[in-house]
Amino acid sequence: MRALLIPFVTLLITLPTTSSQHTALNFGKNPSSYILLPSFTSTQRTSFSVCAWLKRHSNHLDFYQYWISYGVPDSFMEFGISDSGVSYMFGDGMLPRYQWLRVEENHHVCYAWGEGRAVVYYDGVEIGREKTEEGRELVTPGTLILGQFVSYSGLENIERFRYFGGEMTGVYIFSGMLTKEEVGEVYRGGRCFDVVSRFGSDNIFISWQDILQLERVGSVEEVEVQCSSRERRSRKYGESGKFGEF
Repeated sequence: MRALLIPFVTLLITLPTTSSQHTALNFGKNPSSYILLPSFTSTQRTSFSVCAWLKRHSNHLDFYQYWISYGVPDSFMEFGISDSGVSYMFGDGMLPRYQWLRVEENHHVCYAWGEGRAVVYYDGVEIGREKTEEGRELVTPGTLILGQFVSYSGLENIERFRYFGGEMTGVYIFSGMLTKEEVGEVYRGGRCFDVVSRFGSDNIFISWQDILQLERVGSVEEVEVQCSSRERRSRKYGESGKFGEF
């Protein structure tokens, strides 16, 4: 009897996403456009991670533009990270391997802190790490803000000209320190990756869906974004009758 040969069929499948995962926020090129986030809590005092997809529209500061920062009453520059990965924690700055940024390019930036160290990732690759003050915990509560640089708590402490001018999407704040493998997974998933389903809502302090519901101040507008070709999943179907990535 002749063997029955079942051909492999290549299928292109777009993974299901919610509409919010296709939505970016465009921050105006000025020091008065921002979103005020809920303050960090005791859950993030010893570890947290922050990730986002960013596309710069302006080169008013070509080396760095702070897209998220956190200020507290009695400690200068508690936390903040820019679109190039330049960052600070507890007042100490980190200058990772320099990333030459051009306008209108999408890049993924992650900051992971815990166990006495901070690690910065750019497009899924570690570009810098630094020890943080031993035994030091994040001060709470404070002012956590998207789109601006704040040195102390309170909106009056927003510093002009360090703002982020561009598109932002897929912002997630995790209650814990992501591993290198987890950061890589989020990056490879692309802007439409279902982060909440992957990590669970209990491990996410603030999701992108949460952020889209918050009040926007100044020139912050919704724009629709398209998933890149990387965000489509190619799969093969074979004799086993199961899907498997290749």
